[in-house]
Amino acid sequence: MIELKNVSKRFDTQVAVKDVTFTIATGEVVGFLGPNGAGKTTTVRMIAGVLPPSRGKVLVNGRDLFADEVTHRPHIGYLPENNPIYDDMTVEEFLQMWATLKQIKKVEQKKAIEEAVVSSGLNDVYYRPINELSKGYRQRTGLAQAILSKPDILLLDEPTEGLDPNQRRDIHTLIKGIGKQRTVIICSHVLPEVTKMCSRVMIINHGEIAADSPTEKLDTLAGGKHTYEVVATGKTIEKDLASMPEVSAVEKNGNDKEVRWIVSSTSKKDLRLPIFELAKKKDWKLYELVRKQQDLEDIFAMLTKE
Repeated sequence: MIELKNVSKRFDTQVAVKDVTFTIATGEVVGFLGPNGAGKTTTVRMIAGVLPPSRGKVLVNGRDLFADEVTHRPHIGYLPENNPIYDDMTVEEFLQMWATLKQIKKVEQKKAIEEAVVSSGLNDVYYRPINELSKGYRQRTGLAQAILSKPDILLLDEPTEGLDPNQRRDIHTLIKGIGKQRTVIICSHVLPEVTKMCSRVMIINHGEIAADSPTEKLDTLAGGKHTYEVVATGKTIEKDLASMPEVSAVEKNGNDKEVRWIVSSTSKKDLRLPIFELAKKKDWKLYELVRKQQDLEDIFAMLTKE
């Protein structure tokens, strides 16, 4: 569905995107992550067809979006980060305007708007002025605009920015429902929600792709590193843990009453039973023993640190 081939974007002397290549298949919901200024919004704008690359090709269904002979762009829905909507319009007027701009046939506009309103949960505010809407409903209005023409590709830049937890949950449900029928790319700074909505995660840093993985295999991005949290008291615990052949590092974290030890290992072997046997042998008082999964925030920090 989407293919970028050696794409770069330069603004004067500043390189925003550098030689990026990737493919996204039909029906994938992809989380596109990166620090501020990493190049994710610039990349999404090029996929949306509103910003030409300085070098390389952006292909949708095998067609170069910026080729001179292209006169009809594919259906792409785009919700920019700042969600540009007109406060002096009602939701009805705003969506009617966009139905015309998207060149939806007159006889089909009413049905297209109704379906977008139902999908976005805007029924209760359809006739209200946009300047009276809450942040959540304003975001839903932007989403309704993006899906109005039933696009094959949906690009959402920070779709839950500024929403409270309940509003975020509603938007998550909406996007997951939309993603069953379309290819979706989501830019977000809220890392935990990406794992809820997306089947694949890409991380961009300094204009280059730093990682690309299915969501369920994110822990492989940590380079095979596993960590264990041990809460125990006793003599020579740190020395004993460090002496285990599979252990690469031991870090102390806690106080005299309850000491936590963070044990790192690159071994594929589960060390919980060996640590438990060691605790019995050394007569520690063992309160907790947990194998920790690398979460997205840990991986993100590791891949994007200077």
